Amino acid sequence: MIWLDIKELEYKISRDELTDHHGFEYVMAYVILSSIGVSISTNNANGWIKLLGCVLNVIITVWGLRSIYKVNKGLDGKDFLKRFFAISWVIGMRLLLGVFVFSFLTGLVLVIISRNIAEVNLSENPFKDFISLIFVCLITIISYLLIINSFRRLKVTSPA
Repeated sequence: MIWLDIKELEYKISRDELTDHHGFEYVMAYVILSSIGVSISTNNANGWIKLLGCVLNVIITVWGLRSIYKVNKGLDGKDFLKRFFAISWVIGMRLLLGVFVFSFLTGLVLVIISRNIAEVNLSENPFKDFISLIFVCLITIISYLLIINSFRRLKVTSPA
């Protein structure tokens, strides 16, 4: 994996020396850094929950991407990036809609509960941050499981 030398990377790409495995390594590095960035940028007040979220996100990401890559390798080992990004996009959009509906309904229930119980203050409760962390981890795991299952359903036909 080339870290800083863009000329060397361009040379390898132009000579078609960048394999699908190399592409997987770049995706893995990019997604890990992205998950760390997202974890750090959360507005959790509790530092331990933020750190736990960061560690869990990296573990889930490494497990998910390696599992997907392994399934793709079992197919024919080709087109990992194309398949991964296309399948991830569709599954991501479907999950986004589901999470939106779930969040709306959960928010509605919380508003009703908080109006009836004046003592409930969820805005500064560390328990809320922990529940949010669990929810994000579950959605991430579900996302990777759906992508893995989608890869498993692919049927690769050999050229005639």
